[in-house]
Amino acid sequence: MQKKITSKDIAKLAGVNQSTVSRALNPDTSWRISPRKREEIRGLCRKYGVMPSRAVKKCAFERTHRIAWMFGAMERDLNGMGRSAFFRQVCDILQSCGYILELIRLDYSPENQIRDVRRILKSGLGDVYIVGAGMLHGQSLELLHRNTSRLILTLNEEMRRNPFPDHHWLSYFRYDSLAAYGEAFADLPPERRKKILYFGSQSPASAIQMEKIRSLMRADGSRCAEPDSLLYRRDPQQNPMDLVCRLAADCLANDLPRLDGHAAFWCEGLCAFPLYDLLRRQGRIPGRDFSIVTNCACGRLLPQIEPEIHLICRNIDLEAEKLCEQVLRLIDDPQPETVVFRSTFRPARYS
Repeated sequence: MQKKITSKDIAKLAGVNQSTVSRALNPDTSWRISPRKREEIRGLCRKYGVMPSRAVKKCAFERTHRIAWMFGAMERDLNGMGRSAFFRQVCDILQSCGYILELIRLDYSPENQIRDVRRILKSGLGDVYIVGAGMLHGQSLELLHRNTSRLILTLNEEMRRNPFPDHHWLSYFRYDSLAAYGEAFADLPPERRKKILYFGSQSPASAIQMEKIRSLMRADGSRCAEPDSLLYRRDPQQNPMDLVCRLAADCLANDLPRLDGHAAFWCEGLCAFPLYDLLRRQGRIPGRDFSIVTNCACGRLLPQIEPEIHLICRNIDLEAEKLCEQVLRLIDDPQPETVVFRSTFRPARYS
């Protein structure tokens, strides 16, 4: 008598876990598996007559994968409203598939970091590891790769600005906002593009933004291809919304004459809002008298942003979804891949 083929046999034939077979057969979770692997699993199920059942759905939770996200400065990375909402989204998606997100702190110093990585690998804390590309030292990266091929490096634009080797044997999650910056710049009236005041903190992020604005002004043929700047000091390890807005408001109050003669303002995140409030109190009308561009996080868990400000949006709902899809593909198939997440431009709506 021929042995009955089960979902466990299908998993062996497809080279995946039994829980992956369950997800592929479940309409609520099948989209989280790569199309190629999903069709392969379903094809095998059709061939051998394996149908979804309660037992098959239940097995999705028999093996719980752990996704280990390594940080260097949790107080900074988890404090901002956008980041905390993003990690909640990631947790919701992974938990709905029977996965656990673990947050692990690494030391920045090379010696301590290697010690931490060895302890993490010895304890088997994660099936997939996610870490910022700029945080790992060479030996730590090599040590991780020797023990697992399921490693994702998040590569922000600050790292792309500096020489950073692309390792073909690693997966990357890259951020890109250059196209959105170009759209925002092109949306400004031509006369305002020639004289832009940048308002932000004294930070690497501000330096990157000013470099982008500078290149856009040069490409536009502006004689003064250098934005004016108004920068305030803040602790880079802390980024609560009320603190940023308060520091930005104090900086504006102490340097009001710098705003005169400018009608285009490019801001770093939240500091756009105290600037907008100040200009309105001065009797200036958005659109007619001034334009503000800022970058921000947006999503269903975040408050709505003032519509009279041009926004370079980082959609955390889509970001979390794309990253989790990459994680799930990596669990099924450790073949390295690069995913690019792009910000979008949302023009202001003037009343």
